[in-house]
Amino acid sequence: MNKTWFRRLLISYLPVFIIVTTILFILFFQAFNEKNRKQALQANQFLASQVLQYLDNSLRAIDYKVLREILTNQKLKGYFEKSGNSDVYAVIQAVQVMDDLKLDFPLIHSIYYVKFKDDTVLSNGKSVPIGEFPDAAFIQQSRSQTGHKWTGAREFKSFDSQAAERVVTLVRGVSNYEDGMVVVNVDINSDINSLRGSISRMFDPHITFVNVVDNSGHDLLVSKTSGGAPQVRGDSTEVFSELSSGYTGWKVQTGMRNVFIRLALELYNVWFAFAVAVVLIGGMWVLYVTRRNYKPIQQIVALIDSFAFTKNSGIGHSGKNEFNIIQTTLESMIEQTKQYQRQYADNLILQKKYFFQELLEGVRRMEEDEWKSELGKLNLPAGGKRWSVLIMEIDGYRRFTEEYNRQDQSLMKFVLSSVLQETAQQEGLYAWTEWISDRRLSCMLWLPDSAQEEEIADKVLSGYREWIQNNVRFTVTIGIGGAATDLQGLRASRQGAAHALQYKAVLGTSRIIRRKEVPDAMHDVYEQLKTISMLVQSMRLSEEEWKKHFERLFDQIAESLLSRQEIVNMLQFMIQHFEREFAELSREYQEIWSQSLHRLLQRLEEWETLEELEQRCLVTFQELAEQMQAIRNAKGHRALILQIRKYIEENYANPELSLNYLSDLFEINGKYLSKLFKDEFGENFLDFLIGHRIMNAKRLMLETDKPIQEISEEIGYTNYISFNRAFKNVVGLSPSDFRKKVSDSDVNMQTAAPHP
Repeated sequence: MNKTWFRRLLISYLPVFIIVTTILFILFFQAFNEKNRKQALQANQFLASQVLQYLDNSLRAIDYKVLREILTNQKLKGYFEKSGNSDVYAVIQAVQVMDDLKLDFPLIHSIYYVKFKDDTVLSNGKSVPIGEFPDAAFIQQSRSQTGHKWTGAREFKSFDSQAAERVVTLVRGVSNYEDGMVVVNVDINSDINSLRGSISRMFDPHITFVNVVDNSGHDLLVSKTSGGAPQVRGDSTEVFSELSSGYTGWKVQTGMRNVFIRLALELYNVWFAFAVAVVLIGGMWVLYVTRRNYKPIQQIVALIDSFAFTKNSGIGHSGKNEFNIIQTTLESMIEQTKQYQRQYADNLILQKKYFFQELLEGVRRMEEDEWKSELGKLNLPAGGKRWSVLIMEIDGYRRFTEEYNRQDQSLMKFVLSSVLQETAQQEGLYAWTEWISDRRLSCMLWLPDSAQEEEIADKVLSGYREWIQNNVRFTVTIGIGGAATDLQGLRASRQGAAHALQYKAVLGTSRIIRRKEVPDAMHDVYEQLKTISMLVQSMRLSEEEWKKHFERLFDQIAESLLSRQEIVNMLQFMIQHFEREFAELSREYQEIWSQSLHRLLQRLEEWETLEELEQRCLVTFQELAEQMQAIRNAKGHRALILQIRKYIEENYANPELSLNYLSDLFEINGKYLSKLFKDEFGENFLDFLIGHRIMNAKRLMLETDKPIQEISEEIGYTNYISFNRAFKNVVGLSPSDFRKKVSDSDVNMQTAAPHP
């Protein structure tokens, strides 16, 4: 298509447009930038002061609060003055002080106490030796220093399994670092309650940047450190304002991100004069070019008017808008072209495929004359009185898709369809083939009246299979339905061919399967179900007999000649049986079964033969049996843990009863004992002991009139305050409120009872 006119218009207007808009843009930008630069400097100075003030105030408040708690809080003093962590109440009070600090200051990421008397760290409610705490190196470094300070950015994690997070840290010594330290970590990088999150809400990062540089040169507002080296921002920015903190020594730097227009400011007057001259020259040039380029449009409109008048096509114009005339003419021509295309275009391929599905799948009711007439319209032979349906399926379709790309797959499928048609033509027959799915090709074969069905099918398919064996690297399996003489029989033939292919799993691939060679109804599956039951029971008990039952099950399936759908139903029943049996086992058995089921379903997504199915199931069941045996081996301490539980239930009133007490009594590691207790009963030792004591306390309050103080001592609490707190945490009421509520309930019941 010749675009001379388009190029003329483009060359005429584009240079003027580019020059004028560029100059105007530069002028505007220069004026705007010069006007706002001073305001930006003032705004950055104010922003830096606000950020610095926020940092100092926030960190001073935390520092002051921590120092005040160390000097005045008796709970915290009590924790550091006592040796060991046997006093649970003191630990709980110390943790409460920690929680109050976190609640008052959302910026605090974590707090832990270091007690040098015991060389322990109290963090997250747990006390661990300093050497085992992930922040041990920092503790040793801080101990050798005097005074207090805010550190720069560093990485901290409470547990070895956690990802390290960036914090700044306040270290406060207790009794001049002789008793211990209080370490407060302030979050830097989280999105909400952190220094970066709070500061980022003060400015727009797309316009302004803020750097907070600690004493080591690290920028606190970046996400990660780079091996301890100072961070350097990737964009080139100019610092407009820099302030230093007298409290922390940190520097706050602010600036703008747009710094590329200084040169234009210096050339402002020259550009302005040049822009005025260009605008004037451009206006005259546009006027001249417009008059010159309008002449071709006049000629086109005159030609359209002349043609419309001569042909009387109704394409005239009633207005004076030339472009409306051209648009109307083009639309009329396009509409006429579409009408001609709709009349003469016949998408035969799509029509044939759609009719093929209607004919064989029974989606539309048709009379015999109707469907035979439709065959004639599609250039298909309408004569003949006998037909047969074949369905060809590609074996190992996943390997087929992996070996060939999409273009080669389409080409290969076209070849398979064409070869089948040509093979039928060599025998004087006609074959209508359509791909009904990715892996299946259906064929409607016209049979002569004089030939037997099996003979003619063997002649066609033997040549077809021979060609496939000699020319491609995959195989096919073909299902054949019976002969049909009417539309109902034709659809039954298709169903028979599909039913025959269901038995490819047990009969094998790369063969011809006739409908009459496979059974019609479901088989008696009682023996298979019985074998599945024995297989599941053997697997549950970790008996080696499960392999024999597994092999017997697949032998029975092969002997019974089950279809693919019947095999799938059998597998579903087996999985349901496993689900019911494992639901009665402990949680760890249920978890390994859930994992094994996931792997089994993944392995069963693609299978074609019974041997392939058996191998995939065998691998999964072997893995399941090994995992179950490993769990049973780990259950050797079950008798011991049950004995310990019985001892707790009988001696719960002993106030000395603790995890260390049981560890010494039964000669077992305390941590391992706690893990076994948690795994076996689903709750830790302390929760079990408290629950058992409170249960007996409720019983004594219901059955006796003993004072609550006496009941507290009877169930193992020497301190009434500890008993009161534990009772309220478990029951939701204090012991006195509980007894009063029970008494009021008894009185109401007596009042409501009928008098004799």
